[in-house]
Amino acid sequence: MKTNSLLYANLTKDILPPYTKRAPTVSAQFLRWFLENIFRQDEQEADDACVDNKQDKGVDGILVNNVIETIFIIQCKVQQKEKATLGDTDLKEFRGTLEQFSTPESIQVILDGAANAELKNAILRDGIKEKIKSGYLVEGVFCSNVVLNQDGNDYLKTCPDLSVYDASRICEEYIDISATSGVPGNFTFDVSDTEVIRYLTSDGVKARIFLANALQLLHMQGISDATLFSQNVRYSLGNTKVNKSLTASIKNKSEHKNFPLYHNGITVLCNSIDSEDDDRISIENYMVVNGAQSLTSLMNAKSSITQDLKILVRVVELGGNGELSSKITQNSNNQNAIKARDLKSNNPVQMRLKKEVELLNYKNFAFEVKRGETNAGKIAISNEDAGLALLAIDLGEPWSCHQKYKVMDDSHSKIFGRSDVSGAKIVAVRQMIQSLDSALDEFDDGLFGHYTLTRYFLAYAVSEIIKSDPDGRQVFSSFKKLIATDNLDAFLKTFSDLASTTVDDLNAEVAESVGDGLFDYKRELKSPKWCRAMCEKLKAAYSKDVKRKKATPIAQLTAPFLV
Repeated sequence: MKTNSLLYANLTKDILPPYTKRAPTVSAQFLRWFLENIFRQDEQEADDACVDNKQDKGVDGILVNNVIETIFIIQCKVQQKEKATLGDTDLKEFRGTLEQFSTPESIQVILDGAANAELKNAILRDGIKEKIKSGYLVEGVFCSNVVLNQDGNDYLKTCPDLSVYDASRICEEYIDISATSGVPGNFTFDVSDTEVIRYLTSDGVKARIFLANALQLLHMQGISDATLFSQNVRYSLGNTKVNKSLTASIKNKSEHKNFPLYHNGITVLCNSIDSEDDDRISIENYMVVNGAQSLTSLMNAKSSITQDLKILVRVVELGGNGELSSKITQNSNNQNAIKARDLKSNNPVQMRLKKEVELLNYKNFAFEVKRGETNAGKIAISNEDAGLALLAIDLGEPWSCHQKYKVMDDSHSKIFGRSDVSGAKIVAVRQMIQSLDSALDEFDDGLFGHYTLTRYFLAYAVSEIIKSDPDGRQVFSSFKKLIATDNLDAFLKTFSDLASTTVDDLNAEVAESVGDGLFDYKRELKSPKWCRAMCEKLKAAYSKDVKRKKATPIAQLTAPFLV
């Protein structure tokens, strides 16, 4: 990415259109793009972090990293003028903003004051006051679409608690998935205090194996934005048991001397070993294909690293051999921890559903049970996405749909291991979720409508309205018949139309329940109590409309599908 890509005209034309339904202003849209592409948050996490609104106290976003115990306070500024730069004035004002988050007492001042409800809700939802009291660090993050000027650079040197992502840094750290893998340029290892194994294969491939000081490894480019790991089979996986264990062992300085005995090491591929002698090895154009978790954990616990902490490093000179690169990547990762989804990929339940979807005579769908599966020419339905749809529509638990990781783990049997879950049901619930697009545009609060969990709640509510009638319930056990009789598309149209009616009722219920306050949908949609109660209100509203002859009875709506 080039910095001119972030000029206002290009930004609004080429980058931000997908975000217009999720945020009302260009600045708010850019912040969401920044969180997803630079801070590597998913869509829902990015939306949860954003609090930008009137009376936001200079805070546009709050993001908590529980692994490194850091609270990021984020401000975003988008400049429209092409020649604009970022100076020290905005940064000084932002430093004042950070002072508001310095102590639990200052947080309470915000909660007691006139700050907007969304900011207060985020502080309460994330437990910011309690986390600061327990010792979490606060770091300011200022992002902008223009370049930092000299005044800004000079001021930044005095602010250890402030990170600035200007246009230049954003472009440096942005991962272009169409770009060449790895990090361009050179890197030099200091091997003056270690033995080096020099290995040459019969095909002339050079490799070097040695122990490297952990601090030295952190000088490799591309750790924070994951470009260094572009060919790794997995990136950093966040707050996992493996990462917690790694971080704990790094912080235990008495164990640093034994670290190479516990750790498998990292594998570095490069285009060439540019130069070397007894004290150094220089490589050109490099990437790490095994070690993303390790290097990310090291970065998160950087202050605990001592000279005794060394890691086994394998450097392989590829010389442009793409086939060898793929083999090394696969084989060096074959002993790493894998996802629950991988463990279930050969599960009999999953294989049965895969075959059933394959045999359906409906729109050429494929049920994807393995990561990296090739389904050329078919419409792939991942088993994780299907699981979320079943969780919301079939099991009536939309409040759990933000916990995607549980679908193929703790909740696998509950979701998939039932006699009524068939290939036909998999396709039907997936299409029901997809059919809600137009209804989501009809929310009075567009941000609420296009929040990730809203889709699942709406699918749940509409499904419960249909199931409230015996004939409606029967439709939900007749999906194979609907597909066989070419009636599924007609049912999906009915489902979509009913969703639009339900959105009208939901708008009214929310407006009545919150009055002039702000509806904290980010909290309520994760609450079983709220979801169930609101669903009952929506069912009652539909029944009332039927009695008033403003809506069609469910039995009449579903009659054509039971013939």
